[in-house]
Amino acid sequence: MPRGKLYLIPMPIGNDKDITLRSLEQLKMVDYILSEDTRDAKIILAKYQISAPLISYHLYNEKEKLNQIIELMADGNNLALISDAGMPLISDPGYLLVKKLIELNFQIIALPGANAGLTALIASGLNTEKFIFFGFIASKGNERHNQIKELQDLPYTFILYEAPHRLLKTLNELMLNNMGNRKIAIGRELTKKYENYLYTDIINAYQHFQEESPRGEFVLIIEGSIDYLKRNPNLKEEQRTEELYQLKEDITELLTGGMKVKAISNFLAKKTKFNKNEIYQLTIDLNDGSREA
Repeated sequence: MPRGKLYLIPMPIGNDKDITLRSLEQLKMVDYILSEDTRDAKIILAKYQISAPLISYHLYNEKEKLNQIIELMADGNNLALISDAGMPLISDPGYLLVKKLIELNFQIIALPGANAGLTALIASGLNTEKFIFFGFIASKGNERHNQIKELQDLPYTFILYEAPHRLLKTLNELMLNNMGNRKIAIGRELTKKYENYLYTDIINAYQHFQEESPRGEFVLIIEGSIDYLKRNPNLKEEQRTEELYQLKEDITELLTGGMKVKAISNFLAKKTKFNKNEIYQLTIDLNDGSREA
């Protein structure tokens, strides 16, 4: 009996119509479908009269499911791997499975289709010749701190995914790592009825989402260091780092002396190259989050 194949099949990222004819055809032909969330999968599969049995396959059970999947495929069953939205394995489980199946000489067939990062990238107005997909940043701890630092030095346009409850935190940390003036395009509700983009810089994006509560899933397309320095030939990252260090020293000294947050931002904006919004936010952070005027 010939061994089964694994099909990697993209799902829509918002609009249910964004699934290819080939994907639908293949989903109707496979023997089993591996799905990150079987409840969500059932809804869209039923819409297209796809009735193959579903197997739950997600981040927390992918290792223990390996043997079951290998046995099914060794018995000649063809399987499809789908994610909740977009391309399988992109910020979704599947890498361990694909790696193991290749080692065992099973055939892997990847179908093209929807991807949130690329969709936002081509609508961003930022450099698309060379880009880096970063996906989700770690939620906390040293790993997050190190990843934010790494982003500062990425030479090309980079792509981030972010959840609404962490969006402001991420924008703030990008500002504090010398990226406040970088151009950014933020895509929200991609391919859905109320899809929209915000084209600005990181500082103003932060201010925007302080006034308008973030909702939905976000894709952030951010200018890389090479493009930023080309756009600002007189500003060196090293120089800005030194200036930021001195700014923090000045803010700390003024806070210790009893000056209020707003007064500090107005005062230092006249004496440094940093704008009031940037100084104001940095002062709040150094003042343990207090917005006391």
